[in-house]
Amino acid sequence: MSSILLIGDIVGYGNLGMSVMVPILSHLKYEIFRLPSSLVSNNFGYGRFAVLDTTEYMRQSIDVWEEQGFEVDAVCTGYLVSEEQTRLVTDYCKRLKARGTFIFVDPIMADDGKLYNGVTDQNVEFMRSVCRVADVIVPNVTEAKFLAGKYLDKDSLTYEEAEDLILTLHKMGDNSVIISSMLMEDQTCTMLYDKSIGKIKVLPYQQVEAQFSGTGDVFSAMTIGHYLKGNTLEESVQTAMDFVAHVISANRASMHADNGIPIQNHLSEL
Repeated sequence: MSSILLIGDIVGYGNLGMSVMVPILSHLKYEIFRLPSSLVSNNFGYGRFAVLDTTEYMRQSIDVWEEQGFEVDAVCTGYLVSEEQTRLVTDYCKRLKARGTFIFVDPIMADDGKLYNGVTDQNVEFMRSVCRVADVIVPNVTEAKFLAGKYLDKDSLTYEEAEDLILTLHKMGDNSVIISSMLMEDQTCTMLYDKSIGKIKVLPYQQVEAQFSGTGDVFSAMTIGHYLKGNTLEESVQTAMDFVAHVISANRASMHADNGIPIQNHLSEL
């Protein structure tokens, strides 16, 4: 059984972060390690929330795991709360990567053209350091623009601008890049650059008129889960896109969209 270490926030109220990633990856038969970067009371969209920074716990856990000789096949990083924590995660990922571990980074920090509550321009710079270590990064288009420092004033990109954006991120860390939720020439799509073949792929999709928190976590879990099983990056991304569209459509009448997708209702459909 392959193993995946998830690094990110644990949310007390809401189906997002590890709450949706663990069920998906467990159902896909992965052994899961968990390293919470913070404990969060509820989705940031509520405006008021409590956050417990777990950096010291992370440091102690990593020391214990190294002492015990624990190894993982892949790491998937998510929300990180501080420069100190970002440095800790970056250093740990460097050590793991040197031992053959696959590094997958979801630079969670922004959406809909703006940074999340509490995320600053300095946090963006910290996240760049994590992305430089990754084998694959999967920002949404807003995060991609902040990481690249380009096109922040544009909603729809031309193909040339989108190509420039994704190649800028690739050159930042010499890795594969997946940009989700992109509007390119007025068509919604996911764009990916697969380093293994040196090609850009554009995967169009029809926007579902509903919005849920945590769908990016579902997308990341599905993408890494299928990619590590030997599927191509394009195949893995398309599978993730199709599943996300399906679960959004199935739950679009929900009155609790801010609390994410009840993923437990859809595991049999994976």
